[in-house]
Amino acid sequence: MILNLKGGVAKTATAVNMAAILARGYRKRILLVDADSQCNATEFFGGDPNKGNLADVLRHEADEGLFAAASIQTSNFLGVDLLCGSDELMDLDLTKVELQGVRALVLREMVQQLAAKDQYDYCIVDCPPAFNAASTAALIAADDVVIPIKLDAFALRGMGNLMRQITNMRKINPSLRLSGCLPTMWYNSPLIVEAEKTLRDSGLPMYPHIRRTNKVDAMTFAQEPLLLTSPRSAAGIDYREFVREYMERRS
Repeated sequence: MILNLKGGVAKTATAVNMAAILARGYRKRILLVDADSQCNATEFFGGDPNKGNLADVLRHEADEGLFAAASIQTSNFLGVDLLCGSDELMDLDLTKVELQGVRALVLREMVQQLAAKDQYDYCIVDCPPAFNAASTAALIAADDVVIPIKLDAFALRGMGNLMRQITNMRKINPSLRLSGCLPTMWYNSPLIVEAEKTLRDSGLPMYPHIRRTNKVDAMTFAQEPLLLTSPRSAAGIDYREFVREYMERRS
């Protein structure tokens, strides 16, 4: 899953490019779950929330796997299927989800059922910049967490809170692990270089940084990943290197 409680750190850019690289470059079958009420990943991959979405899934009981599977759509990128986001995700009450428990387990139940059917190789969850019902369900379902991080003082200070949340969720999902922090929108300046060094010295697992480029903004207008729109751009090259190292860590 792709998670950071801070907005504007390239979570969705990371999720959609990772999904595309795994599908096209590694021939993997990908399910992308859009857990953000802004629905950017859904729009990017041509999904229609009215044909089924994550909010619908989370409102149903955990044993209704057929309903969850029926909510999955084929995206506009070969090899990537989509469970859409919806603005209805804002209406889900986190406290109620936690108390009832079963609804927070729905996403994990769905992922496990799909894995048992050998339907997908990877499920990528694009999380919202908040600790809410959708991100709770994602943390319960996930094996690992990738944290995109923009190297500024606010983001670095917020890492402690985020790590506490991940640690707390291990009480429910013991298999959850931090795959690594992914510095995004990197550029060569003394402050950014020092911030990256500080993060690496913290002992947290790290991925190579993703360089800043306007090609990422252009990609969103084209609704096509960097693999198609600008594979030789700095970020296009860096995202492929990130996925390569991600795959190595899982092997």
